Amino acid sequence: MPARRPPTGDICPHTGRARVLLDKHPGLDLHQLLHSAATHLGEADVPLQLIMGKTRHKTPRTAMRNVKPGPEAIAKITTILGPPRRTQ
Repeated sequence: MPARRPPTGDICPHTGRARVLLDKHPGLDLHQLLHSAATHLGEADVPLQLIMGKTRHKTPRTAMRNVKPGPEAIAKITTILGPPRRTQ
């Protein structure tokens, strides 16, 4: 089943792209939304190949530049790599 197209008013007449998110988040541009989406996908443990498919990057290097993990994600992997805590 094909994806639903956004309503005509949500499509930019010049680019043909949806502008729903831009209207919901004034002050952001498409590139910032791309970074945000890639970061959220990365923090959700989505494989890089799928992130590349979503962001339409052709190489892992360019896709990885868009994934900026936050402090919670860094803390999560730090606990995995750290030594076990001592119990008294």
